[in-house]
Amino acid sequence: MIKAVLFDFDETLQDRTLAFEGYMDTFFAQFRPEVTGAELERCKEDMRITGKGGYVNRVEWYQGLIDMWGWTNAPAAEELAQHYDTTFGDHNVIFEHSIPLLKELKKRGYITGVITNGPSYLQNHKLDMSGLKPYLDWNVVSGDVGVHKPDPALFRYAAEKHGLKPEECVYVGDHPVNDIEGALAAGMQAIRMNWGWFEGVDLRPDVPVITDIMDVLKYV
Repeated sequence: MIKAVLFDFDETLQDRTLAFEGYMDTFFAQFRPEVTGAELERCKEDMRITGKGGYVNRVEWYQGLIDMWGWTNAPAAEELAQHYDTTFGDHNVIFEHSIPLLKELKKRGYITGVITNGPSYLQNHKLDMSGLKPYLDWNVVSGDVGVHKPDPALFRYAAEKHGLKPEECVYVGDHPVNDIEGALAAGMQAIRMNWGWFEGVDLRPDVPVITDIMDVLKYV
């Protein structure tokens, strides 16, 4: 019997792709206000492509951008990475149906929660600013635990900490490995949110696929 419906955050409850657009506006306004017009659009495209949906070492990523752009007066890559971690959460773009879904799940008696990878401040700040916390029973951030998806230990830790067995949980996420393989290995059921950087990648016939978060209701 399913008792809990649990979620990844980025590209599952929020449109990280659009949130990243907002972050880039802040980044260029603060660090490169002289870049405008077509050059600005080229630099943004560089960030989109090399950023790989957030799955990069941010210090190395920023250093690569500094070198690519010939940015001679750039701050240190470490400073730019810290800027990302402390300000990205100001640019959440929550999917239109995330709150209605969470409300409906709560109405039906399900426990709701988030299991998300990332540094503690970055992911907790996103959640704090998201407006979702009133509709979530709990959240687990890998940076707070020291274990990261797809390690099934993180999924089991989250379930057991909150009095659940893995088989009583459904996990919804966009990443074919971190979310889907990790949840299944932990003994949870899984639903694939087909969105963002990994859209269409490694879809599985044994895992339901959705493109609107509200469609979770078809499978619980």
